[in-house]
Amino acid sequence: MATHLFGKRLVILFSLIVLGGLASLAKSLDIYGDSVRSLEVTVGGAWVLHTVIASLLGFVAAWATPKPYYYQLNNLPISPWVLIMLVMVVTDEMTQAFNPLREFSMLDMSINVLCVLMGATLYYLTSWHKIKREISF
Repeated sequence: MATHLFGKRLVILFSLIVLGGLASLAKSLDIYGDSVRSLEVTVGGAWVLHTVIASLLGFVAAWATPKPYYYQLNNLPISPWVLIMLVMVVTDEMTQAFNPLREFSMLDMSINVLCVLMGATLYYLTSWHKIKREISF
């Protein structure tokens, strides 16, 4: 079963996770944290960057799920990769409460959770006809 969850598309998902994780870590450790803050200001604020990254995480996590196997054998309406993204964005935000260089923000966590779900939903809505065709051999 585990082998069916892994596909070539996961490389893109993991790359996006590493990129977002490194940005968060840079701010937490104050290593190039000013560059991340500068990027936030450039794009219109931290909430904009959270929206873009979390939406991409949700979309790519849903896209990276092998459709025929997953949707035939599972009753969950959401892929395991999307669930993992939700856990990761909540964990990342909650750990900021324990870092003196960061601060926990319920707004950021809400944006992250909602945008991961919106990104996944956007993928499901734009490709549902394709998913149905793939699972009905």
